[in-house]
Amino acid sequence: MSFKPVIILAETLPLGLKANFAAVLGMSLGQLRPDLVGAATPTGDGAEIAGITTVALPILAAPADELPGIYAAAEALPIRLTYLEAAFKARDYADYGARVAAAPLADHAPQAILLGGPRKAVDRLCGRLPLLR
Repeated sequence: MSFKPVIILAETLPLGLKANFAAVLGMSLGQLRPDLVGAATPTGDGAEIAGITTVALPILAAPADELPGIYAAAEALPIRLTYLEAAFKARDYADYGARVAAAPLADHAPQAILLGGPRKAVDRLCGRLPLLR
């Protein structure tokens, strides 16, 4: 299987939040799939540079009101992550957990999602979306 991850951000988010949400989702992907992070690489003078991703990770844009539907449609994918509005509003991780637990998934507003799975399945869900600009 050719694994393809993508990040999809609400297109109306401010630039700084887009960068932050993409970074958070990328960290979560690295935790779930450490095999996607390459080995450390030495420089010519012997300094060691930590490994980075071994797969492309496109960042796409979508209207915010489409994110819940894309997330729901991706239920069968092996990796399906979301950055909820609750995370942005929370003071800390405990507060985030309480906010998430207080309402069903349908009542939460995803600001960003990360999907990962077979290339064809991921492309079917988001192949029409443009790259983030």
